[in-house]
Amino acid sequence: MRKVAAKTPKKSRPGVKNSSTADGPKNTVKRHTQKKGRKSTDPDALALSKNDILEFCDRVLKKWQQDPAKNARNMPAMLAVRTSVFFSDEQSLRAIWSEIISWVYQLLYQNAQAQARQEGQEWAEVFSNIKNNG
Repeated sequence: MRKVAAKTPKKSRPGVKNSSTADGPKNTVKRHTQKKGRKSTDPDALALSKNDILEFCDRVLKKWQQDPAKNARNMPAMLAVRTSVFFSDEQSLRAIWSEIISWVYQLLYQNAQAQARQEGQEWAEVFSNIKNNG
């Protein structure tokens, strides 16, 4: 005959809840969605620095300079964007570019819907009706 060892309670670990009741599983881990002292993540908030944006503008300008005849109208506009970024403070950049990021997401969604409507896809009409009636 085999001896059965008596069960001893497990040592608790930080973040682990030991429970042997019928209404909950044993050793369920508590998940923390946000650390103390951290702000919630806003997907539209700008996390890039002023220098990151300036480097982006420079990369675009360098790319467009490879075909200056084709991009003759675009390059002065990008230079104007670069200049406005250069002379703006970080706080203003965060406010402006956070709005631009949000705006781009909205435009991408609206563009996808418009393309789908042109192709006669049902989902675009359903989503449009939800927006108008909801």
